[in-house]
Amino acid sequence: MAKPEDSAQIVEWLNLNKGNLFDPDVLSYPTLRVLCAYNKEPVSYLPTQRALVLESVAVNPKAGDLDRAQALRDLVKGSELLASSDGIREIFLFGKDTAVLDIAEARGFELLPWPVLRMKL
Repeated sequence: MAKPEDSAQIVEWLNLNKGNLFDPDVLSYPTLRVLCAYNKEPVSYLPTQRALVLESVAVNPKAGDLDRAQALRDLVKGSELLASSDGIREIFLFGKDTAVLDIAEARGFELLPWPVLRMKL
């Protein structure tokens, strides 16, 4: 783990690596932990954070469009409260249903322009 005294070097290196998609907001997240790889001295740092991942939405097939939209809004609000109570500052939602994506974007989600990778443990 990186130490508090590494902070200046961490920020400097993060800013030097333009392709790493560094989001400076992450440095103020309550769940931030910075990993350090070293070989007698630091070689690389990796900021990590806890995020809330919203899984597949299970919708009653008999529900109408209005009920589906309201349900998704309610579930997202509940997710925001859950995340906030755990100090989590980012929520991810994966999907391809355009109706769900439209509602999610209207609730503050942003469509990310780069690929997302997953590792199952």
